[in-house]
Amino acid sequence: MEDSRINKSSWNKVCATLVQQARQKNNLTFRDLAELIKQKTSIDIEPNNLANRVNRGNFSASLLLAAFFAMEEPLPRSNELENIVVKVFEQP
Repeated sequence: MEDSRINKSSWNKVCATLVQQARQKNNLTFRDLAELIKQKTSIDIEPNNLANRVNRGNFSASLLLAAFFAMEEPLPRSNELENIVVKVFEQP
């Protein structure tokens, strides 16, 4: 993957897509997810702040893991992750 369009922004989109897909799969609003994160990890994040971070794709790996842990969602397998990466990187 040596495409000049692939950069940090592309990887941010991959992370955002992962959280969005898991959130939608579990029928959670950002308010629901923020509450779950607070209950299960003690990370206190406002729903609007969470939504902004996810929508921008600008959040830490610790928040990514906390979100998956809070949703009791397994991290994607390598083939699932590869599919998401390919779709994001193919976008103009």
